[in-house]
Amino acid sequence: MKKKAIISAIAAIMLVLPIVSGCGNKNNPVEREEAVIDVEPVPDSELNRSEEPDTMVMTSGTESGNITDEQALSAIRNYCYANNPELESIEEDGEYPVYWEIASSDENEIVVLFRSYTGAEIRYYIDPVSGETYVTEFVSGITDEEERTDESFNVKDYYESDAASGSASALTGTWQTVSMGYEADETIQPEYYVQFTDSDINYGHMKDGAFVLDHSDKIRLLEDTTAGGYRIQAESSNGTPYTYQTSEEDADLLEYYETWDEADFPEMYRAGASLSRCE
Repeated sequence: MKKKAIISAIAAIMLVLPIVSGCGNKNNPVEREEAVIDVEPVPDSELNRSEEPDTMVMTSGTESGNITDEQALSAIRNYCYANNPELESIEEDGEYPVYWEIASSDENEIVVLFRSYTGAEIRYYIDPVSGETYVTEFVSGITDEEERTDESFNVKDYYESDAASGSASALTGTWQTVSMGYEADETIQPEYYVQFTDSDINYGHMKDGAFVLDHSDKIRLLEDTTAGGYRIQAESSNGTPYTYQTSEEDADLLEYYETWDEADFPEMYRAGASLSRCE
């Protein structure tokens, strides 16, 4: 069955910068001794990029559910924007260089480098399985080497919830699993009834004709497919990645794959967990 392609706070360095150099969490500031040093933004023309890491080739992940380089890069940008609202306008202005890039990547760790408009180099060290992330900072002329900050977060919290052009507008209404089960009154009902929002997949049951929520899974990617359907990537509470994708033969059927990697679809297809639209 052929399918279409899927998807610092600064550490205590004994100083206070007059402007935000990274994109740390403003709600969790680091205590510093008051030794104020003026740090001027570094124009692009004066920036020495000879020591930048080599450009890395983007990878798509080698294991089901692993964070890809593309996802890590996008999520770190979102994290920086969320924690420094002025950053986007500074980036768009173009007077001072601001960029993100993959500094290194392998099966154990992804490192995203953020070059701030102040000249600081912020590196985000990401576990590609769990998403747990810690941060280091290097400021040329001020610190001798990378210094780890007290900043940590999960990069998965900064995935695009409605990535690309997708929205849940065509997924309105109630869906049901193909698999059935016996209720207490011995009637046969779908294992779950399902409703979609732009950010969540809600699983529940029907009571007196009304949908009753049991639990929700967070949508990590929601996009239109070239065939005119939808691809929804989500993650269960126990960390299992899965995909719903519109069947090529039936727009009212969402096929279920227990993976985010399309290459694994044939082996990870679960017919009973697939969804059909309720009439």
